[in-house]
Amino acid sequence: MASTRPSSAGRWSSLFAGAAWTASTLAFVAAGACLAYATAIEVDRLTRLTTPTPAEVAEDLIVRNARDEQGNRASFRILLFTDEFRWELSSANQLESGERPAFTPGMRTVLDAAREIIVVGASSEEIVPGLSAEAGRHTEEARAARRAGRIALWVREALSEPVPVRKLNVGHHRPTDVAHDTSDQRRVVIILVLDRDQETNVDQALRAAMSAESGKAPIFETLLTRYSLTGGDAFTWEE
Repeated sequence: MASTRPSSAGRWSSLFAGAAWTASTLAFVAAGACLAYATAIEVDRLTRLTTPTPAEVAEDLIVRNARDEQGNRASFRILLFTDEFRWELSSANQLESGERPAFTPGMRTVLDAAREIIVVGASSEEIVPGLSAEAGRHTEEARAARRAGRIALWVREALSEPVPVRKLNVGHHRPTDVAHDTSDQRRVVIILVLDRDQETNVDQALRAAMSAESGKAPIFETLLTRYSLTGGDAFTWEE
């Protein structure tokens, strides 16, 4: 009577087929997981790039893939506030009061979507009467620091997600020797870091972004060249 036991070749063929099926299944599952993860990252990135401009914002500028000196990249969204919010957020009286600006839901959504938030503190060219030019500049640089701190506080209170907030002090606007309304020199600027490489030097990448786009966006040229604390090799960050 013929034996019904499978031959050694048949057993090995079955084992190989089973192992191959298992490996292909695992590879398929792994590929699916990687695709889902990559899709989630891309959706998150696109959400940061395409969130509508909030009502508080007069100009909304995106600079993609600015690079630091090591080639690491970062993308930024620069928000310049309307005149109404410029006065509300940057006036001397508001700095010292306990009042809070009412950010719209759209603004809160934009802030929550950022990886990091940079608030800019600036002071106009005006100085306290009776002070020397140097003493006046130092006084106004301190005022710009307080302004950055106050805006950072308001931004943190508006967040519903734990987003890091940094304070950039650009200092005192350089004298223009022209009599005019200087309120525009105190305009409110909030910069969102949309995405970046893990090792990116944000200071260097932000300066590169502003330099590259200064011809298209006058605010960049202004921030880089017309304030007392932005002319060096690095920005001034407040604690």
